[in-house]
Amino acid sequence: MSRFPDTEDTVEYGQLKKAYEELKKLTLEKCPECGQVRFRDLFDGAASAIAVLDSLGNVLCINNAFRDLSGYASSEIIGQPLCQIVTKSGDTEGREFLENIFSTPDLRSNLSMPIVDRHQEQHYVDLSIANVDIGSGQRNSICIFSDVTSERENEMRREELIEELMEAKELQEDNSARLTMLLHELDEKNLELETEVAERKKAEALLRESEERFKNLSITDQLTGLFNRRHMVDVAEREVSVSNKMNSPLSFILMDIDDFKVYNDTYGHAAGDVVLARVGRIIRETVRDTDLAFRYGGEEFLIVLPVTDGPTAMQLAEEIRKAVSRERYYPAGNGVVQKTMSIGVAQYLIGEPLEKVLKRADDNMYKSKIRGKNKVYFSCETGDSQFG
Repeated sequence: MSRFPDTEDTVEYGQLKKAYEELKKLTLEKCPECGQVRFRDLFDGAASAIAVLDSLGNVLCINNAFRDLSGYASSEIIGQPLCQIVTKSGDTEGREFLENIFSTPDLRSNLSMPIVDRHQEQHYVDLSIANVDIGSGQRNSICIFSDVTSERENEMRREELIEELMEAKELQEDNSARLTMLLHELDEKNLELETEVAERKKAEALLRESEERFKNLSITDQLTGLFNRRHMVDVAEREVSVSNKMNSPLSFILMDIDDFKVYNDTYGHAAGDVVLARVGRIIRETVRDTDLAFRYGGEEFLIVLPVTDGPTAMQLAEEIRKAVSRERYYPAGNGVVQKTMSIGVAQYLIGEPLEKVLKRADDNMYKSKIRGKNKVYFSCETGDSQFG
């Protein structure tokens, strides 16, 4: 049994940390459009057994694969120390070892070790653990168990066959028939192992594909097809850092659908969703390959434009405004309805915090509202500009 943590920065740790952060987001957000139900299906349907722990090593949640592996129902182990659940009652060393891992900040470990289920039957697992700081001095652990019992048993059987083969070589010639039989059996076991390896590689490929879908769901607003607000914060901070380092221009476009609440109240939320989806499509079709578009919240949208100055961003904003105003809607047979957007544009000033340029874009959007709506407004240190 190997219980020495591997503290190297690995791709697997990065994936674990991302998966944990997105698990936390989708668990806390209750928006019907955030993809939470889909995420839960992916979490529960994951091939590997997964358990999420609090900073004390107590179980917060588990998926179906962990329930199958351990034999415990969620209600039996939620709030219980994982180190006591997966180790034998007398295995003090094993429990202390796991407790130390769960209590070590920012640790990532890859272990191979035996665990026991509720019936005290032993399973060999490859265990990946990542301890993640969630803020306010709190820390959670995400643990992924891959059951390798079959592989270990096959390995042990193979070693036993090799030992028998070595003994057979020492026998006299009258045991040659037994030696031949053992060689044949060894070939069959090798073939079985090769088949198992191939199947495991196939399963790992499917798992990677599932993880990629999970990642896309966690950063995408399902209604509009744009990135969601949480992803926006990461992207915007990254682009601000690049702009400061390279002294390159960076602009932001903040958009709000005019009188959207009135439209929702008049025609219903289903009709409002149609408008949001159309606006999302228009934005996706209008932005450039280098631009990054997000649903900022409700009926608000944000575009981050790297290496772009304010006047250029204003031209793109005007294209979007015109395209939105040309759309026609027919809510519940009540005749044709048009919707418009008020848009604020702001260019980032080197050295200022992200919150300040976003506030300036929001102020400019408000100026478009008070000047009659369906307009684009841009202000910077050198003057004001307006379209519409």
